[in-house]
Parts: sequence; C-alpha cells; structure tokens
Amino acid sequence: MAKYTRVSQIDPENHPLFNRLWTTEGFERLTSESVEKFLDTPGLKIALFGDDPNNQKETLDILVIGAELKKAIEAALAPENGAWMSDVKEGRALAARWGMRKLPAVALFRGSVYLGACQGLKDWDEYLRELAEIAARTEAPKRTISILPAGGQADHHCG
Repeated sequence: MAKYTRVSQIDPENHPLFNRLWTTEGFERLTSESVEKFLDTPGLKIALFGDDPNNQKETLDILVIGAELKKAIEAALAPENGAWMSDVKEGRALAARWGMRKLPAVALFRGSVYLGACQGLKDWDEYLRELAEIAARTEAPKRTISILPAGGQADHHCG
C-alpha cells in the first residue's frame, strides 16, 4: 500500500462544474484574448475570477456560487454576454488588472467600468448585500497603491 495517495489533477476543460458553467449556465470565458469583447459589451456584467483549482480548491466553490448569483441578479444583467468566468490559467493576472488581490472573486462591471468585487468566499447574504452596493455605483472605486521604502518595510503607519 502506498504511503501517500495521489489525488488526480482537476482538468478545467473536462470538469463537470466548469462544463456546466460554460454550457448550461451560459457564462462566457474571460481570457486575455477576449477581454476587449468583455469590456466592449454594454450593460451590467458579472465576472468570476478563479485560480488553478489544483492549487486553490475554492475555485470549485465559486463555480457553484457564481452560477446562483447570476440567477439572483439576472434581470439586471446585460441580455447577451452578461456573465463571464476567467480562464483559471489567467484568472490571477486578469483580476490584478482591476486591483483584485484575493481569489476567488465576483466582480461587477458596467460596460468597460469596473464597479467593484467581492473577494474571497462569503456567506450568501454578504454576497447579495455587497453586490447590491457595488451595482449601485456609477464609477470605478478609487484604488490605493502602497509604496514601501527600499527594503520593503514601512516604519510607520498613516491613519
């Protein structure tokens, strides 16, 4: 008997949760190649950002949660191309483009304007409350950039 059991790798191209999202749930695939189409699509859009499910199991959770969130806000979404999921190979890089640091994330966009995101897994009520607040925005949230001195450690905090 082997000392360690080898768990099979998750293949997003053939996994039933990913397939359900692309087919039954009608999500488009967000990649570096499709990002312009995504940004050019008018109206409110939901976008899910996930990482490699072999390294971050929460990606599988967001596939299920994201599909249900889409159903909950579907009436407000763009009639065509209103739901997107990042390719997991590019999810972290795409999310970073809009300042998202914690994956999985659920983001809302209006046209090309990033309105905000729920980062990390949440309770259902938290998702609904936060997404309602984000959807009410008319412009992108302000982004802050942390600048550290050489050596990478700040020696004081600003309040």
